Formats: sequence, structure tokens, C-alpha cells
Amino acid sequence: MNTFLSISNIDKYIKVWYKYRFLWAVFTVTLPLIAGAWAILQQPMYVVETEFVPPDLSIASPLLKQAALTPGQASDLERLYSYLNSYSVRQALIDSFQLYDHYHIPALKNARKRFYEISKIIEKNVKIRITRNSTILLRVTDTSAHYAYAMADFLLRKAEGFCKDVIHMEEALEETNRQLKSLLQEIHQIENNLSELRVKYRILTAPSENKTILLSIGTPEALAHYDQIISQENRLIRLQETYAHLLEEKYRRENFLRVYPRALFVIQAPYLPTFPEEISIGLVIGLTALGSFLLSSILILYAYHIGLLPPPEATYTPSEESPISSFP
Repeated sequence: MNTFLSISNIDKYIKVWYKYRFLWAVFTVTLPLIAGAWAILQQPMYVVETEFVPPDLSIASPLLKQAALTPGQASDLERLYSYLNSYSVRQALIDSFQLYDHYHIPALKNARKRFYEISKIIEKNVKIRITRNSTILLRVTDTSAHYAYAMADFLLRKAEGFCKDVIHMEEALEETNRQLKSLLQEIHQIENNLSELRVKYRILTAPSENKTILLSIGTPEALAHYDQIISQENRLIRLQETYAHLLEEKYRRENFLRVYPRALFVIQAPYLPTFPEEISIGLVIGLTALGSFLLSSILILYAYHIGLLPPPEATYTPSEESPISSFP
């Protein structure tokens, strides 16, 4: 039989544990009281959570004919997760909310050390993770409810801005409007030139199957401007066709933005918390008491096992064969 698990050894360990009961009793009572006092003195913490899904960035651009916003793949989640944890986003968060002052971090000569301290606080208070449901869960904790809400909303807008920059949602519509404006100016310029030539030289033309045919020429000198007029007429037809195509593209992209006003699928939007996240003082005291009891007991038994504590005192019980008991 294992000597450690033998009945005699178990009896010794029980006697040692009972002999030094004052030690584990002190730990079991003192540490829970300290933990309870710590829990009472903690500042109330407000928690804001937001959950969202990025789109499939490969097919979401309105520049594509079959553009649509569909939930993103694993690569899209990891791409957005890396962006939210990047140095640029963290620095923007610090600068936008003046977190050095908010968390009372004094100015240090070593800027790297100061940034390291604020980064540890941000990593503790701002949790970003990819869930098993293929969503990104963002959890912000702070002593101020307004700060927690504002930071969660800021990071959500950062994530949405990243997706918009990738798929060029507004940029596609703006580019279409610029092209339409440029085409319209050129069309008006050609129409004005043609109107002047027609009036001056009394040249009459008509379009036929994307071409321009000459109907009549009012004066002989108008023949010198015939090629110019025909060229501008054909150019005007092509520009008008391009303008009609771009106008359809503009309506399509406007409908895309109307159907998908956001570049994210927001499952849970940020909200302003009305009450703090409470610490269960009873649970803290109970877990601390249990942990203190187990830890102190194990340490006492281990100290006895390696010889740091003396064995328990043996109690003498006279036997029948003892010479003392048979002495007359």
C-alpha cells in the first residue's frame, strides 16, 4: 500500500491539520473579510456591449453589377478584428476621449512607457472577440456610463468606416455624380456649338441608326463646316447614350445605399447603461473563504510532509504487557 495513503499516515495528517487549526482558521476568516472590503470599495463599473457582422467584402462593392451585402466569411471577420485591435484605432480612441486624463495617467518622459500603461487599461476595459456564431462582440467597461457608451459607439463607427472604405459605398455614387456632371457640361457645349452652326449656315441634319445624315444645306460656304457638324452630331449621340447609362447606374447605386444604409449587420447596437454591473459581495466572500481554507490546509499538510512541521505529539496508553502495569 502506498505509504502516503496508508491509514496510519492519513490519521497523522488529520491530527496535524487539526493541531494547526488556528492557522487555517485565521486565513479562512481574514482573507474573506479583506476580499469583502475590497469588493465594497470598488467603483461601480458600467458595461456596454455591441455585436455586429461585417459584410462579404469581396462582393459588397456597388461598383459590381451584382453587388449585395451578405454576411462575411471568416476572413472578413479576422480582417475587421485585426483592424479594431490595430495601433491606429487604439491611438484614435486615446486621442478622441483623452484617455490619459480620464484614467489619470501622468505625463512621463518615456512616451512608450506611458502608451504601454494606457494600452494595458484599454485591453482590460475593451474586449473584442469573434464569437462561435461568427459575429464580432465588442464589450466596453468603464466607471462612466457615458464614456462606455461613447467608446463602444466610436469603435462601431470605426468598424463601419473600415468596411465602407473597402467596398467604396459612398465613393462609387460620388464618382458617378461627377461623371454625370462632366458629361452634361460637354453635351451642353456641343449642343450650343451645333445650334450656332445650324443657324449661321442653315445646315439641317437628322440622326439615323446612330449616324447623322444631311438633309439640306442652306448656303454653299456651309460645305466647309459639313464634316465638323457631322462629327459633333455623332459625338453628341454617343455622349447622350453614355449619359443615359450612367444615369441608370446612379439610380442603381442610390437604391443600393437605400436598401443597405449601413455597411455592417448590427445585431445589437450600443446603448446607454442605466445601472452599473454589480459585484456579488457574498459570492466574493464565499469563494475567497473556500479558496483560503483549501490553500491553507494544503500548505499545512505539505509543510508537514516535507518536514517543516513537527509530527503531532503521541499520546501514551499503557498496555497489559507493560512492566509498569504489572508492578506490585
